[in-house]
Amino acid sequence: MLKKVEWSDDLLIYIPEIDIQHKKLLKISQDLYNISTGNLENYKLNMAKILKNLTDYTVYHFSSEEVLLKKYNYPAMATHKMAHDNFVTEVSAQIRRLSSGSIEDGQRFYEYIISWVLTHIAKADKTWANFVRPKMENNRAN
Repeated sequence: MLKKVEWSDDLLIYIPEIDIQHKKLLKISQDLYNISTGNLENYKLNMAKILKNLTDYTVYHFSSEEVLLKKYNYPAMATHKMAHDNFVTEVSAQIRRLSSGSIEDGQRFYEYIISWVLTHIAKADKTWANFVRPKMENNRAN
């Protein structure tokens, strides 16, 4: 059975701009959950809207992160960007399938998105945030 994932402060990386973006990504994922559990009418139309929102916001969010990583010379920037690029590639492939897919396809996609986002925030984003945050605080102090 599909489990709805809610925001948890355990996911905070303590960079407010990025934390807000992470919360928004989880909110979009919850929209995907709602439609994938049959809580919305007009599945295909609503799925198309959610996928567009997810795609647009993901590109915006990844770009925001990458600007910070570059600005503060994060040494694993290339690896982090590659993870973002691989995610976008996978989502694009799944979107093609979802455009004419079933609710079950939507459920599998939701599980993929949630798993990837939560793991990425908990591991990769927290790692770079621990590197960047002191540099950001040092810049504010000067």
